[in-house]
Amino acid sequence: MPARLSILVRLLSPLACAALSVALYGSEGGAQPKVAPQPKAAPQPKAAADPDAQTVLPPGLYLFQTRTREGNCPDASRTGYVTSAVATLDGVPGARAMTMQLLNSKYWPTWNMSVTADDVIIGTANRNGGTDASLGTSRFELRAKKDRFQGVGARTYSAVVDGKKTECVLHYDALLKPLD
Repeated sequence: MPARLSILVRLLSPLACAALSVALYGSEGGAQPKVAPQPKAAPQPKAAADPDAQTVLPPGLYLFQTRTREGNCPDASRTGYVTSAVATLDGVPGARAMTMQLLNSKYWPTWNMSVTADDVIIGTANRNGGTDASLGTSRFELRAKKDRFQGVGARTYSAVVDGKKTECVLHYDALLKPLD
């Protein structure tokens, strides 16, 4: 063997041995313990997509505003009066029914929300968060518009006007906007 080839074989031998060692045992230089393969979990059936799910209104934190359009009782807020409330929309993503809590509203704190098949959002509430609709009700309908939901609503409640019990109605514009 020529001297140059002999030197090349001696140089390559340690490099070849090191490469073979890394390939067989990993970069740690020692043998890795063999781990028994884990049995695979039984595949779970995929849940079918809910054909009734909605995608327009997710649960989260929102700004809810109303602006008075008109009212037939003297205790109604004047036209143009704006109320604002921080709202939590609670429920399962995709569900058509959820609840909305207005964190700073004593008259209309709890709302039942629903999303129709044509993506109209309907909110209904009883006055003071109660279950007795005779104390007063409020209802609005909203549609998506850019980054918010806009629409109209009405509140009905009883009041004493000039000594007589009167059915009052207050119409309002409504806005629901996600808070990022």
